[in-house]
Amino acid sequence: MIGLTKFNPYLEKGSRVLLILMVFMLPLSLFLNNLFLSIFLGLFGIYTILNFSGDTFEKIKKNFPLLIILNIPLVILLIGMTYSPETKQGLKELGRLVPVILMVFFVVLNIAFFSGLIKHLLSALVLGCVVSAAISWGGAIVEIYQNGDAISALFSKEYAYHELSERIGIHTPYLGLFVNTSIGFCVYSFYDEERVLSKKFLIFSMLFLIIFLFNLMARNAIFCFILFGLLFLVNNRKYFSLTIFIGILAALTVFTFATEKNFLRDRFFKSVNIFENETIFSKRDGRFDRLSASFEVFKQFPLFGPGTANEDGFRREQYYINRDSEAYNDNYNAHNQLMEYLSTYGILGGLSYVALFLVLFKLVYDKKSYFLLFVLSCFFIANISESLMERSWGIIYYILIVILILSWDKKSNIKMNWNA
Repeated sequence: MIGLTKFNPYLEKGSRVLLILMVFMLPLSLFLNNLFLSIFLGLFGIYTILNFSGDTFEKIKKNFPLLIILNIPLVILLIGMTYSPETKQGLKELGRLVPVILMVFFVVLNIAFFSGLIKHLLSALVLGCVVSAAISWGGAIVEIYQNGDAISALFSKEYAYHELSERIGIHTPYLGLFVNTSIGFCVYSFYDEERVLSKKFLIFSMLFLIIFLFNLMARNAIFCFILFGLLFLVNNRKYFSLTIFIGILAALTVFTFATEKNFLRDRFFKSVNIFENETIFSKRDGRFDRLSASFEVFKQFPLFGPGTANEDGFRREQYYINRDSEAYNDNYNAHNQLMEYLSTYGILGGLSYVALFLVLFKLVYDKKSYFLLFVLSCFFIANISESLMERSWGIIYYILIVILILSWDKKSNIKMNWNA
C-alpha cells in the first residue's frame, strides 16, 4: 500500500470538499447531506486504510475508552437489539447511527485533518443557513404576493413556524438549532483575525439569521439565543449593547403579549400556558405532559427497558389511556432524549445518556472554549424538548459536535473586545 500513498493528496482534497458540502447541505437537504456524508466516509475510509500503521493501533488503544463513550448512542442501541423483538426497525435505526462510529474513529486517528477544516465547516453551515433562509422566505413572499396578503403576514400562522421551515423540508427545532450555531459562529468569527468570511458578510448573515430565527418561532433556539446573548454581553461588559438588546426584547415581549389574535402571542405565551389552563380557545403545548407516558413505560421496564425500537407500542398504549389523540395518531416519540433512553433502555439508557454528556462537557472544559460551550449547551438544551438522536438531523449534528470538540485547537480560542 506504500505505493498507493501517492493518491493521498487527491483523497485528502476530495474528502475536504465532500465534508464541507455535507455541512453546507445540513440546513438545506437531508438527502444531499447524507449523500455527501456517505461518499466522504467511503473516500476517507480508503485514505485511512492506505495510511494505516503501527501508530494507528497505539492511537486506538490510547483512545479506546473515549471511542466507546462517544459511540454510546450506537452501543446502547446494539445492546437493546439483543432482547428486542423489533429486529427490522432496529436495523433501520442502526443504519442511521453507523456514520457516528466511523466519524469518531476517523477524527481520533486524523485530528490534524479535521482541525484544519473547522472554520471552513462552520462557515459552510453559515452559508447553508443563509441560503435556507433565503429559499424559505422567497417561497413565503411569493405566496403572500399571490394571495394578496400584507408582508406582515410573514409572521402569521399561515407563513411562519412550521409553515416556513417545511418549505425546505426540515423540522423547525432542528433548523433553529443550525441557525443558532451559525449566529454564534458569526459572533466568534467577527473577533477572529483568521476568519474565513468577511466582516461585512458576517454582520449581514448574523442580522439576517436572527430575524429568520424569530420568524421560525423555534422557542428552544430563541431561548438559547437570548440566554447566551445576555451572558455574552454581560461577560464582555458591553453594557450599551446590553441595554439595547434588553430594550428590543422588552418591546417585542410587550407587543407580542398585548396584541390580541396574534400568532406570536399564541405561540410564545398561550401554548406555553404557564399562568392559565387550557380551554377550547387556547391550545396548550402538551409535550411535557406527554413525558408521563414515556415514564410509565420506564416503570414497566426499569432496568433495561423494552429494547431497541420496542418502546413505541407501549408508549402508544399510554397515549390511548391518557386520551391523547394527537400523540396516539402521530405516534409521537418522547420529545426528550433522556426520557427516550429511559423508556427504551431503562436505567442503563439513562446512565449512558448522563455519562455521554458528562464526558462531552469535560472535553469542552479542557478546551477552554466559550464557543464550544455555547454549541454543546444549545445541543443539550434542545434535547430537553426534542429526541434529537432519534432523527437523522440530530445524529448528523451530533457528528458535527464530535468533530468540533475533538479537533478544536486551544489556539483558536480568541479574546473578544471592541477593537478586534
